[in-house]
Amino acid sequence: MYETIYITVQAAVSVVCWLIVAGGAGLAVFATSIHDTTLERLGLSAVSVAATGQAFRIVSAGWIDDGSAALALAIAGYVVAVTYKHVRGEA
Repeated sequence: MYETIYITVQAAVSVVCWLIVAGGAGLAVFATSIHDTTLERLGLSAVSVAATGQAFRIVSAGWIDDGSAALALAIAGYVVAVTYKHVRGEA
């Protein structure tokens, strides 16, 4: 029983993390204060679409392995840090 709860919580946290990544990449694409090249914006668009797809894949499957969950958490942490830096105006 506890294993089922652990897997469900892990999947839910991973979905939230992937949606944070997708949102951060989407915001970066349309931000006027970030001066990226067209290729960088295309790359960020691809990251946004792929992260959204990964979130929906997790919801569809209902579970995620430990490595993918750690990757989702790490990337979401990076996106939050970069977003915080841009909001404070340091970049």
